[in-house]
Amino acid sequence: MDRESFFKGQLESVQKALTKQEVPLKPKHARRLILGTHHEKSCSIFWNNVARIQLEKNPVLTWKFCHLLHKLIRDGHKSVPSESHRHMRRITMLGDFWKHLQTSGYGAGNEQYCKMLCERLEFHRKYPHIPGNLVVAEKVLRSIQNDLDGTFEASIDMLDQMESLLLLQRKVFDSLEMLSWSSLVPQGQTLLAPLILVIMDTSKLYDLLVKLVFHLHSVCPPDALAGHRDRFQVIFRQTKTFYEEASKLQYFKYLVSVPTLPAVAPNFLQASDLECYQAPQAREIGSDSDDGRSVSGDGALLDLDDTVNTRTQLQQLQHSPASLPDQRDEQITSLSRQLEDEKFAKERLIAEARSRIEQYENRLVQMQNEIDHVRREADDNRDEADRVKAALSTRDLTQSEQADARIIEAEGRRKASEDKFVKLKTVYEKFRAEHLAALQKLGDLQRRMEGVDKDRMDREEESRGIHRRLEEAERQRSEYMEKLGASAAGEDELRSQLARADAAADEMRRELESVRLLVAKGAEERREAKNATLAMIERAGEELLNASSVQYPTHLAIAGVTWAQEVMGQESSSGSPKKESLHPTSALSSSIPLSGHALSVVVVACAAAAYTASIQHYDEVNEECKCLLVRAKEVIEKGEEGRFPSLQRLHDLMIALPVHSDVDKAMVGSELEEEMRRMDAAIRQAVEKIEEIQRKARENNDGLRLEVNERILGTCQALMAAIAILVQRSRELQAEIVAAGRGQGPPQEFYKRNHQWTEGLLSAAKAVGVAARVLVAAADGVVTGSGKFEQLIVAAQEIAASTAQLFVSSRVKADRDSEKMAALSVASKSVNQATAQVVASVKSGQTTLNEQDALDFTHLTLHEAKKEEMESQVKCLELEASLTRERTKLAQLRKQHYHMASLVAENGGGVAKV
Repeated sequence: MDRESFFKGQLESVQKALTKQEVPLKPKHARRLILGTHHEKSCSIFWNNVARIQLEKNPVLTWKFCHLLHKLIRDGHKSVPSESHRHMRRITMLGDFWKHLQTSGYGAGNEQYCKMLCERLEFHRKYPHIPGNLVVAEKVLRSIQNDLDGTFEASIDMLDQMESLLLLQRKVFDSLEMLSWSSLVPQGQTLLAPLILVIMDTSKLYDLLVKLVFHLHSVCPPDALAGHRDRFQVIFRQTKTFYEEASKLQYFKYLVSVPTLPAVAPNFLQASDLECYQAPQAREIGSDSDDGRSVSGDGALLDLDDTVNTRTQLQQLQHSPASLPDQRDEQITSLSRQLEDEKFAKERLIAEARSRIEQYENRLVQMQNEIDHVRREADDNRDEADRVKAALSTRDLTQSEQADARIIEAEGRRKASEDKFVKLKTVYEKFRAEHLAALQKLGDLQRRMEGVDKDRMDREEESRGIHRRLEEAERQRSEYMEKLGASAAGEDELRSQLARADAAADEMRRELESVRLLVAKGAEERREAKNATLAMIERAGEELLNASSVQYPTHLAIAGVTWAQEVMGQESSSGSPKKESLHPTSALSSSIPLSGHALSVVVVACAAAAYTASIQHYDEVNEECKCLLVRAKEVIEKGEEGRFPSLQRLHDLMIALPVHSDVDKAMVGSELEEEMRRMDAAIRQAVEKIEEIQRKARENNDGLRLEVNERILGTCQALMAAIAILVQRSRELQAEIVAAGRGQGPPQEFYKRNHQWTEGLLSAAKAVGVAARVLVAAADGVVTGSGKFEQLIVAAQEIAASTAQLFVSSRVKADRDSEKMAALSVASKSVNQATAQVVASVKSGQTTLNEQDALDFTHLTLHEAKKEEMESQVKCLELEASLTRERTKLAQLRKQHYHMASLVAENGGGVAKV
């Protein structure tokens, strides 16, 4: 197979095996990597490929890497443990990373798995004759037993290995129980997959331990081995429990045969127990044969031509005449010996040639790797030089641009605030003008309606009078007709009166028709007013849907509700009983427009004010407004007498809306949790940044400068680790305080009751996050030479002060006898000690570098020395003046900071602007 294709296949297998997906490691990828170690007789290709993957990005990547390395140690080439031992530092740092930053259920498991692998590699380095799969030949076991001290030490090391494996199993089961994962889901199978190897390792170690401890009891006094027996009893119980729990899981049923242990442990004080002892057998179900069988060995190649020729000669001799039996036998014997000698010589030559070819190939790969490494280093150095030049050239420009950007941003914020104020003022004035115009129009309409009603009532009264006069005329006509029949003499007079009466009746009919037209016109105007009021209510319902997009003050909305109640009360009480008896809808027609307008304006304002004050109360106020509009619409459509729906419930709901300070107190708990998470993220980023700075310092510096940088960055890492522990202890103490003080209510209620204490924690968390970023920036400046040592000292002291604020804030409500309080105190002392170490290392490094750059004045003349002295005095005076100015500036900054802090406290956690 082409080596380039081989390398590509190995890289592809590593990339496919180490993925972020929570699925078990695929056997085919692991098998290809195992075959690669046998093919190369080394695992260097595997480690080179792993170095390209950032395992700290995801806990699942680390978990799969540990599982894959475990497989390689067991089934890979015999050189895998010794070569992997050189990468123990990488594995240890990986475990320490997840030890401090446990973000998921894999955190504790990754830490223990890395620790177990390191102990396993150390075990194989100490006992190179024990293979990775722990299958020890009988000869090797006897050689271990022949050395009493070696047997005693090996048994202790195997006990340690068993304890480490069982602890890993316990961590995995605890994670499954905490996350409530089943062995049938991919996430649970990902966690359980390495336990197959743990089952096989523990079965082999258990068998070796039993044999070694029995041998020790046969040559040593029992009292000297009491510790071995006690530890073995504990391991026996844990292993038995592990096997019983594993046999119940469906995932292991078709993958591995879980062995069973006897009910009681072997009695080492009774040698006869060894005779009835049965070793536990664990094997993978459906697995292929051993790797040694799957990899073809270096078999010898024979020269078939020589072999055929020799066999032909032998056959010719066998068919030769029988007259020379002795010569033929001697010749056959001689040819057989020659055949064996030639075969042996050719096998030896083939073996030497293969060995030489492998050496050349390994050397070629090594040289190629070295060339690639040197080329990468040259490219990195060139890129770093270009980056430093670019950074130096753009630093001043960046600073000026940042200052201009801050000025422009502040000006933009000011203009935005002014524009917003002008827009709000314009909208308010427009709304007020429209409101006044609507009121004026409403008054005119009301006055017109009153005039129309009055005219209509007058016309109706006139119509009734005309009706009465017409009736009277008809009665008189009948009388006249009677008189006409009775008296013929007055017939002409009666006819003339009848004509006059007919004329009067026609005039009255015309007046009645005019009155009817006026009444119809008044009814049409009332119908139009009713329709306009209904349309106004419909528009109010539509505007109610968009109330959440408008900001409206609560006090103005409450004042509007009060005004609407007064308007409706006046209209309902101002109707005249006499007029209502004359026409039932007269009072309703005059009160409907004004009341409808007042209601439509009020409901929209109340909904907008409720959404502005609190989203939680918005739904209830919005629903009440909808109900008021529906009831008002029903009153108008039915023409019922009486008042509009009562606005008292809406008034009570508006009074009950929370003010801004109440909302801030209710939200301070969630804001604290969010700020604590941001603080954790800032500390984690600071740790990663310091590690990156340390790695770059090692690449760019050497000698005394590298030693000083290593010492300073090491103390900074210790300080960040101590701060991480302090934050964790503070979280635990806060949880204890909340659990003790919240009673039956939720934690948010406790934070709301004690909002001042919560705001103190919130301020401390913000200070810690900001100080962590400042410390990283100062450390970067010291290492790269662009910063000052004093900046790093101030940053370290500042982050220590911030953590002290967090410590004091957490201690306010804590119980003095609390264990978590004691742990927090210890963590605070550790932070102070780590800060002192940072300051000491910075000062020491500064002194060391200053001593290295000490001035040499031996070459100066008298005049030059005097000149240097005067310039030094001038520099001292300038520095003293600068120190005085900076101290004054520092005092003013602290005074302004205290003033802004008081403003923030008064504003309820808002942003105070100078």
